[in-house]
Amino acid sequence: MESPRENFYACVFVQQTTFERAMSWSRAWRAGARLSRAVFRDGAFSAFECPGALAAVSEPPPAHEKTARLLRDGVFRRSFASSASPGAGDASSKAAPMHGFDRERGGLAELTDVFHPEPVDAVGERAMQFVEAGYLRDFGGVLKFSGPASTVRCFENNPLVREALNEPGRGRVLVVDGGGSRRCALLGDNLAGLASENGWAGVVINGCLRDAEVVGSMPVGVKAIATHPLKSSKRDPGARDVPVSFAGVTVTPGDWVYADMDGVIVGGKEKFEL
Repeated sequence: MESPRENFYACVFVQQTTFERAMSWSRAWRAGARLSRAVFRDGAFSAFECPGALAAVSEPPPAHEKTARLLRDGVFRRSFASSASPGAGDASSKAAPMHGFDRERGGLAELTDVFHPEPVDAVGERAMQFVEAGYLRDFGGVLKFSGPASTVRCFENNPLVREALNEPGRGRVLVVDGGGSRRCALLGDNLAGLASENGWAGVVINGCLRDAEVVGSMPVGVKAIATHPLKSSKRDPGARDVPVSFAGVTVTPGDWVYADMDGVIVGGKEKFEL
């Protein structure tokens, strides 16, 4: 019969063995993780087939076996073959449209497929500027509109917004930089009605509007950041037809502005034609 002391040492031995086994698996897992990261970073897809590399992990966990297989099969490779860049020096060349391209639909997705051929993470000059995602909301009865820009810069005052919308719009888009204020509205149903009657394609407001329910029934495009029931002041008119910047874009008078439910794009002085 074993003594209590012998039982005690036997339990300690079992616990120590279990602990060492767990630590061994932990070290193997960390080594495998370092190996998989190194292989993925350096593009050395054959390193998992190298006995010297596998020696660091005698029994790799199933997760790393799956990682090795995916890396060998090239599952993680990136390809931009579907959006080839235009030829150097050829301003008129366009990218081959990606799958799902629908010329008849003519939305912002189609415009970017053709006129924004560069990979999104490439650094360089762009033919398009994009308003920050989610910054503007749709409020007008027309959800897709475009036209050359006329601009107003103001802050919590809208006399020049009324002045502009009283003029013939000729299919233009009025871009109002209200400084992003959420303390009052720069547009209501009366001004939206003027925009519709006078032939404006739409109004884009870096600020708020009111009478949203009525504006939503009017045949004009309207985008703004939010609604507010309080009307603006009339003391400081601001400035007209000057460059305005907000939400990641700079709009100068005459730049083409394109809007639909996907967002707002600012182009140059020439219209993007599909």
